[in-house]
Amino acid sequence: MLEREPTLDELAAIEAEMPSITAGVDLVDAECRVLANPADVLARRAHRRAMSALLSLLVQEANHDAAIKPAPVYMITNLSPAAAAEAA
Repeated sequence: MLEREPTLDELAAIEAEMPSITAGVDLVDAECRVLANPADVLARRAHRRAMSALLSLLVQEANHDAAIKPAPVYMITNLSPAAAAEAA
């Protein structure tokens, strides 16, 4: 099997994914702390912060993607009720 170095495009893609990767690792670490000691208040707080950070990042990514590629717009041209076969 031939081994090769990653291309610049591949490195850029990895770099772009690093915030998601880091947030995911932080969440798994926090989950492990909670599982190891469910009564640990600091572990539960760290888990909430890690979950919040990951969700915030996902929202930012979704908003960024929506700004780049807007959702399709559908026009309603027939305002009459749908036929029974169309409604199913």
